[in-house]
Amino acid sequence: MREIGYVVRGFLTVRRDSLRVPLSGSLTVTADPDSGLFSGDLALRPSTIRRAVLGVGLFSATVQIEAESPVIGRVDPEGRMFAAVTVDAVITNVHAAGRVLIGAGACRTATHAVVPLRSRPGFDLERGGRVVGRYHRPPFTGCGWITPVVNLLIAGPGNAVVIDLIPRGLCGEPGPEGTVARGREG
Repeated sequence: MREIGYVVRGFLTVRRDSLRVPLSGSLTVTADPDSGLFSGDLALRPSTIRRAVLGVGLFSATVQIEAESPVIGRVDPEGRMFAAVTVDAVITNVHAAGRVLIGAGACRTATHAVVPLRSRPGFDLERGGRVVGRYHRPPFTGCGWITPVVNLLIAGPGNAVVIDLIPRGLCGEPGPEGTVARGREG
C-alpha cells in the first residue's frame, strides 16, 4: 500500500450555468499499486462566489462542500481512473444588495450527493491529473424563506465538476519525504 497526497484545484458548475464554484483543498489516498484500487480522504476549503453588474455587487455566497465518505476508486489497466465520493453542500451565507439572506450554515442539501469521477486514459496516481464528473444535486433545506428559490436555481441534474489532482511535491508543498519540487508551478 502506498500513500499519495494531492493538492486539489478545480471548480463545479451549477446546472449548466456559467456560475463556477472554485474548489481547493487536499486529497490523501492509500493505493494498492498491483490492483489499482485506492481510497482516500477529501478535504475542501469554503469557496466564495460573487456576481456583479457594472461593478455593483448583486450577490455573494459562501459554499462548503463536505465529503461524507472516503473517495473510493480504481485505475484500470488502460490508465482510466474511476472513483466516487459522497458529499453534502452547505451554503454558509448569502448576501444580496447588502442584505443577509442566509447565515449560520443551516442551508444544506437534504441528502448526500454521489459524485462519480473519471479520467481519460493515461491517468497515473503518482503523477495525478484531471478528473471530471456529472451529478445530480439534491434539494436544499434550512434556507428559510428563500429555500424554494435556492432549489429552483441550483438543485437538480446537470451539475459538473472538474478537479486537477496535483501531487503535493509538484506544487511547492512538501512531498512524502518532505522534499519540495519546483519544476511545475501549482
